[in-house]
Order: sequence, then structure tokens, then C-alpha cells
Amino acid sequence: MDTLDPARTALVLVHMVKGVAGEVDTPFNRIFRPRAKKTGIIGVQARLLDGFRTGKTKSNAKVVYTAVTYQLGYPGVTRNSRLFRTLIDNGPSLLLEGTLAVEVIDDLAPRPGEPVVRGQGANGFDRTELDSILRQAGVDTLVLVGIATDVAVESTARAACDLGYRTIVVSDACTADSDEAHSRSLDVVRAWFGEIATADEVLSALGGERIDSGKSVEVTRTAV
Repeated sequence: MDTLDPARTALVLVHMVKGVAGEVDTPFNRIFRPRAKKTGIIGVQARLLDGFRTGKTKSNAKVVYTAVTYQLGYPGVTRNSRLFRTLIDNGPSLLLEGTLAVEVIDDLAPRPGEPVVRGQGANGFDRTELDSILRQAGVDTLVLVGIATDVAVESTARAACDLGYRTIVVSDACTADSDEAHSRSLDVVRAWFGEIATADEVLSALGGERIDSGKSVEVTRTAV
């Protein structure tokens, strides 16, 4: 892939919170925590973080998190989808603001100055300050990782495309509830909304270190 300019590129970690990818019990973590362990995406994301924060070139590229977060009583949330019905039916304290469930998992914890953008929609730009944060930082290229490939990651990628960003989804740093769903989503993004790359390719383009995990690379090659 083309060289990435660290000054204009941001790594966006999508919904890697404890109630989705961590140890806080929710209907979502029961699905996605085992998938994250099986596919090894947390380790891959950690290496990407290291490359974006420092890397061999001391790139200090932008790192931003999105974190699905709700208020008590779920104001503004309706039962118009399975996603929101699951949330409401398992409430009233699921993924609430101020709880452990909406904290970023410890392995990927943000450093000072790395924004955590909180919103209620699958799309990380929906009624949030994400676009403003990125534009003020001079970012025009997004590298997306997280959960789930076919829900929040794809939704955010579609929105990023509409907003004019170069959009790259990292295939071995995302997961869905099945390999098939993950692969289908990558195909949709590749066909219409952006680019698909491995973590290896992204770090090489950024000037960082390559990932040596054969397991993670192999998962990507079979899924794409």
C-alpha cells in the first residue's frame, strides 16, 4: 500500500471497551470476547498502537478511541433494531456512562492526550466530536480497528468515506461474530468504501515495525 503520512493519519480503535471486548459481563462481551481471543486481535491492535505512538520513525501519529456509551434510561435509543433491543432488554445498567463496562480494556488503554469519543450509535461519527477532533489535528486518513467488523467498524468506515477521509480497515485487527460475517464486511468495504490492509502493511507504510505473529497473519489471509 502507499506510504502513510504520520502527521495526517489516525488509528481509530472502535468499541474496544470492557463490556464488549473485556471481562465485564454483557450480552456483547459473551459474543465478542471469545472472538477477540480466538483471532488474536488485541495483540495485533497493541502492536499497531505502539507503531502509531512511537515506532522506528518516532511517528507520533494520532490515536483516537470510540466507546459506545449510554445514559441511564437510554434516552434517545429506540427498539428499531436488534442491536438496540438487546441493549434495552438487558438494561437498565448495560454499557452506562461512568461504569467499568465502557472503559477501554487495559491492554489498549489510552495515554494522556488520546481522545475517547463516546456515542450511542454504531457509527462513531454520529452525534459525536470525532470529525472535529480529526480535522483539527489535520488528519485525512483513518486506520480502523475494533469490534465488530460488520457493525461499528463498517458503519464508521462508511461514514468516514462519506466525510472524505481515506479509509483503511485493518483485516487482522477486527473481528465479527463469525469468520463469514467478518469476511463479508471486508468485501463490502473493499468494494465500495475504502481499503483493506493487514497490520503488517499498515505499519510498513507508516514506517513502523512489522508484526511477527504468524497466527494473526494467517487468520487475515484466510478471512479476506
